[in-house]
Amino acid sequence: MSVSLQTVLQSLLRPSEVVKVALETTLVPINRDPETSEYVVVKSDRQAKKILVVVSHLDSNSGSEQGCVFVFKPKTQFHSNNSLEYTIEHVFPVVGTFSISMAQPRRGPVDLSAGAVLNRPRTEFMLTIKAGHDPTVDPLPLLTDNIRELRSVIAECKHLKEAFPAQPVYDVATTFSWIAPYLLQDSQPPLLSPIPPDLRGSYKPVHTILSPASAGFPGDEALDIALIREDWMRNKVREELVEKCNEKASIRIRTGTFNVNGKMPSQDLSVWVQGRMLGVTELIPPLAEISPLSLGEVVKDPMDDVSGKDIKNSTSEGPTCTRTLRVETLTTADSTPSSSTASATGTVVQNRPEPGIDSLEDSTDPDLIVLAFQELDLSTEALLYSTKTLREDAWCMAAFAGLGEKAVLYEKLTSRQLVGMLLVVIVKKRLKMCFGDIKTTSVGAGIMGVMGNKGATAIRLTFTPVVASHATRPRPPPTVLTFVNSHLAAFEEMYERRNADFHDLSKRLVFDSGIPVAGSLDQGRGYVPATIQLSVFETDALFWMVNLNYRINLPDIDVRTLLSSDLGIKDLRVLLSFDQLGLAMRTGKAFEGFHEHAITHIPSYRFTSGVPTDSRGYDMKRKPAWTDRVLHMASSPITIRQLNYYSCPQITMSDHRPVSAEFELEVPVINMVTYESFIHGLWRDVASMEDSDDNSARVRVSSTSIDFGKISYKRRMTKHVDLENFGKIPCTFRFVSTSTGAAVNPEWLEIQSKAGLLLPCEKTTIAFSVYVDHRVASRLNMGPVDLEWTLILHVALGKDHFISVNGQYERTCFAMTLAQLTRLPRPARALRTADELLPEDAAVAAPREIMRLVNWLMSNAVEVKSQAGLFVEAAEEALVDRIHECLDTGADLDCVEQCKESRFALAVGECLLQLLAALPEPVVPIDLHPRCVQMTSRDEAFELLNEFPKESVNVWISITAFLYFIGQISSSPTRTELLVAKFSSVLLKDDDTSIIPVSIVGKRNFLRYFVE
Repeated sequence: MSVSLQTVLQSLLRPSEVVKVALETTLVPINRDPETSEYVVVKSDRQAKKILVVVSHLDSNSGSEQGCVFVFKPKTQFHSNNSLEYTIEHVFPVVGTFSISMAQPRRGPVDLSAGAVLNRPRTEFMLTIKAGHDPTVDPLPLLTDNIRELRSVIAECKHLKEAFPAQPVYDVATTFSWIAPYLLQDSQPPLLSPIPPDLRGSYKPVHTILSPASAGFPGDEALDIALIREDWMRNKVREELVEKCNEKASIRIRTGTFNVNGKMPSQDLSVWVQGRMLGVTELIPPLAEISPLSLGEVVKDPMDDVSGKDIKNSTSEGPTCTRTLRVETLTTADSTPSSSTASATGTVVQNRPEPGIDSLEDSTDPDLIVLAFQELDLSTEALLYSTKTLREDAWCMAAFAGLGEKAVLYEKLTSRQLVGMLLVVIVKKRLKMCFGDIKTTSVGAGIMGVMGNKGATAIRLTFTPVVASHATRPRPPPTVLTFVNSHLAAFEEMYERRNADFHDLSKRLVFDSGIPVAGSLDQGRGYVPATIQLSVFETDALFWMVNLNYRINLPDIDVRTLLSSDLGIKDLRVLLSFDQLGLAMRTGKAFEGFHEHAITHIPSYRFTSGVPTDSRGYDMKRKPAWTDRVLHMASSPITIRQLNYYSCPQITMSDHRPVSAEFELEVPVINMVTYESFIHGLWRDVASMEDSDDNSARVRVSSTSIDFGKISYKRRMTKHVDLENFGKIPCTFRFVSTSTGAAVNPEWLEIQSKAGLLLPCEKTTIAFSVYVDHRVASRLNMGPVDLEWTLILHVALGKDHFISVNGQYERTCFAMTLAQLTRLPRPARALRTADELLPEDAAVAAPREIMRLVNWLMSNAVEVKSQAGLFVEAAEEALVDRIHECLDTGADLDCVEQCKESRFALAVGECLLQLLAALPEPVVPIDLHPRCVQMTSRDEAFELLNEFPKESVNVWISITAFLYFIGQISSSPTRTELLVAKFSSVLLKDDDTSIIPVSIVGKRNFLRYFVE
């Protein structure tokens, strides 16, 4: 055996095991001669190579040497001295009646002719290995011609057998516990399951899904170990394989969603399907009937099916988008995949290459086009289920027509329709071989929860890049892509119903995997075995293209006013902050874990012709909304970069405007053998950690006390603690609370890693950070300044460690209420206890900190040069922090250098906005907000000030007087509007718990009465 091969084999074992000797052998068919009882080698052209390895292990408890014979096999025909291409097939403990017998096999009738004797191969010996621990294990016959290594194998086995102490009774599983990880290689590690993990768990930190535990109650240790182990393995794959992989394949996917409102296509769809913006709306003749010539110059291939499911040619302008797939397809004769089929109305079209079209393709073309339609058919007879494909064919033809001359590059891969919902996948012809295992499904969620006017359709397929370098080695594992098209309940008040529909569809929308459920195999009685059902979330990447019907939680007048605002994108962001889908995602009520690109287009709903509309064309009877969306989520090995996200106002045939989004997916190209071998290597190290009898888990903590010293508002500090596994088995750890239901850590402390796994002799560093934001500061300001907490680090199958954390909080004027600020006897930093606040009757008229800032601005920022960018331009963070420090300590603002420069004025203005925004209660009490928006005149607005608390009145008057003053100097309506928008959002800050907020426009109008 070569030194390099021995090194390779040693790398497959743990450091506690040593390769003593190895022997290359061959497993061939062998029969025993019934007359002579001799073994006869059966002639065969197929020989299976095996490597027999003698391995020794020094038992840590008894100090005795133990040994086993391992039999390795190459994983593939592409054999090389690489540990990733070998796997362990058999393990024989050298104990009891274990034996290796030698014999010289006979190869059938012996030919003694001169020529045959000269051409006979080297002398071969047959080894028969018999297990000594289990008589039911069949003997393993091997052939070898390496006599020298064979002698070494027999000598080492004899030595190991003699070294093993004689015992009348022993349990191999206990005595040879160190071989358990190698025996478990045949078990399936979770990462090698043919079913991808559920994406809904991939974005959650592992500590959030562990069993409930606290001091003295460790929880479900077995479950926790399994979850932490799987998370650790995924992190290792990402760090060692994905991030270090130099070869990547990227695929470009263009998606689109369009509620067609029951209409047939009557306009050019280029702007949507090609991903380009046109200057004018281009009309095409309406479709009176399905015909190859219904779309003007669209010419249908005579070889295509009459139904129009495979459109080959069309004419129009080409697309102008970004980049595409980086793979080189092979041109071998067997590279074209076999035909796949899809259920229901799904269709998969065979690849028929067309010469002369390569010149049309460029790097800007998408590889996959996925289009989702809603309300395709609104007829009464189609309410339940529709089997007609007339409308599907029409829209597919229109989509190909929209591709223009590029249409010849593509073909329809598959589709799925449920009444008005249609999902179509179009693929680039030359890349069709990369996509396979196509599955489709659909569920209704309309009237009575089953009718097809609402619901979802979905398509699942695999993407396997075929690159040139794979010609001599195995291909990479496939990437599963899933696309969902859904239509949820309409009307603004149906917010909770839409959330419920999402969760209902998430449960019912499943694919048939075809994999039999364990224990449900057909027993010969004619029953079809049950198969595993795949959730749409059991995928590597999920795209949800939808007419969600989520609306905007603002009055109709607010929505239209903000859409027409001179502030443009700034007020568009304000509108989006009240979007119902965003609210559902933030609160975890629906679509939790999904990502959506920043929206920069106006709402895509609702436009109607022939009825009264506003200046932007929206129906006056229906509030505009972003009902049409494209969301996505993916597992960690997949990198998704969204390239664009926009609506298409040029397409006006429906009351919705179609929405398009383009993505680039990057997939690491790791061949299957490398991937599986790496997973098995990890699995070998940690698979049996909870069953090991070697020793209990042992972890050393570098420090059991963390002192952060001074803890200040919005100033992050980090300390580190090292954890070291000095035991002989892997171990998992997690932080637990002191009692059931209690918090693991205080709100001012962050723990970088709340759970993890350590291999023997491995060390990790955990970061602990303190950070106090305005929500935390509002509670700490009125509490004790000495902060203390005891963290409990629980080691599975080991003992708990206690880490004390302490620090001294520095009080701040930020996040105090106006009433508290007016009762401060001295600067907030000098306040020793909350009991030192002045009595209410001794409170000052207005908070000193706010008045200091306003008075400074009135005195120093009145010049045009100083106030030109005030409250508008970004300020220097370092200057804002120094001003903040002056407010907390009572220092004079003039002590700060450059305090007379214009940039200092910007910092003072920014500090004022931050101070107002951090108030636990806004300047204008929340219960007065509805009254404020009802004011119709300046006199009414000023009269309402009588109901403000005293401290609020003084702050309001001071700030609005300054805004009025600088507004008079500036004389810019746009600037005044921007100031009104900024200050109304902090002076009349919304209640975070309110589902229907008070009118934003009404709040701004109230402020205008004082500043204009």
